[in-house]
Amino acid sequence: MASFRTDQVPLSSGNNRVKNARKLARRAFRDESGQFLADGPKAVEGALATPGRVLEVFVTPAAAEQFAALATDEVPWTLVEERALASLSDSTTPAGIVAVCRSLDVAADTWLAGSTLVAVCADVRDPGNAGTVIRTADAAGAAGVVLAGNSVDPHHPRTVRASVGSIFHLPISRV
Repeated sequence: MASFRTDQVPLSSGNNRVKNARKLARRAFRDESGQFLADGPKAVEGALATPGRVLEVFVTPAAAEQFAALATDEVPWTLVEERALASLSDSTTPAGIVAVCRSLDVAADTWLAGSTLVAVCADVRDPGNAGTVIRTADAAGAAGVVLAGNSVDPHHPRTVRASVGSIFHLPISRV
């Protein structure tokens, strides 16, 4: 059952909660807050499948109907205007659903020992490539992914989107 009321007035892009979530587009704020945005239905679905990961879901009224099966009482869903949702998404055609999530960073020493298959990316600069590696590692049954050196932020919106939800299935470590 959805944890939002269909009669609530959607929040505008000027609302403080929307403004604070919008700040998560910047890496410095993501690092400081320990939060990031998951944009789109696959990313939100993957995040919601991990208990305690999602803090809030912002959704347009149309997307709330379309993705109602994803809603639970454990995570608050907040209706927002189309313009507000667009301000939270870096996608050219937003799907209407964005989740505020807790950081994914896991210390490598907590999972790396004894692992037989690990994906290691050194100095990966393109967020889409990092997301693709994460998705491929998940499909191959890897124990996790290590982003080494000057690699891209795993919480970058394009990395999260390119992983198609796989970023929530395995540990990601930055070293």
